[in-house]
Amino acid sequence: MFFGCHYMIEHIRENRVKQFREAIPLSVSELARRAGLTQQTIAKMEKGLPTRKNSELKVAKALQKQHEELFY
Repeated sequence: MFFGCHYMIEHIRENRVKQFREAIPLSVSELARRAGLTQQTIAKMEKGLPTRKNSELKVAKALQKQHEELFY
């Protein structure tokens, strides 16, 4: 189990999705609807868990931001 936790910590990817979403403000469900994704995908993304690049691009478009503004 420790190995699994260690693995997850190393793969957390910082982003500003939640920051921009809350500034608009949008709920997770509304952002998911606008991006054509599930609420679970948005939640994973905001936690920094791995998501597909295509999903990240959809969220950036829905938030009217460049990918590089959200993900680093």
